[in-house]
Amino acid sequence: MNASDQIQQVEQRLQKAMLSSDLVELDALLSDELLVTGPDGQLVGKAEDLATHRAGRLRLSALVAQETKIKLLSDDVAVVFALMSLRGTFQEQPFEGSYRYTRVWRRQKENWQIIAAHISAVA
Repeated sequence: MNASDQIQQVEQRLQKAMLSSDLVELDALLSDELLVTGPDGQLVGKAEDLATHRAGRLRLSALVAQETKIKLLSDDVAVVFALMSLRGTFQEQPFEGSYRYTRVWRRQKENWQIIAAHISAVA
């Protein structure tokens, strides 16, 4: 399987894990070095991201990829640009909308993990 196919596969795993708040799978897919800029502009790491799912502060009821573009930078680094339609609750407040994600995936040994990400709401 080539790197592009592998990235498509881990992106699908990530979407399923986000929908179900699967902490084991999210832990496997997120690098310990992860930094994410959220739609509110806050910078969070892996521990904070997992804590949000663990505490139920983020609950997704729908997550649909509307567009995904993969840019391979090397055999071990890829950037994914995704447009996602989301619906759910954040801190018990309902939300629905389109969000643009930029994710940097890095392969270490045979495992791909997200090392950096940025999320923006789309008007």
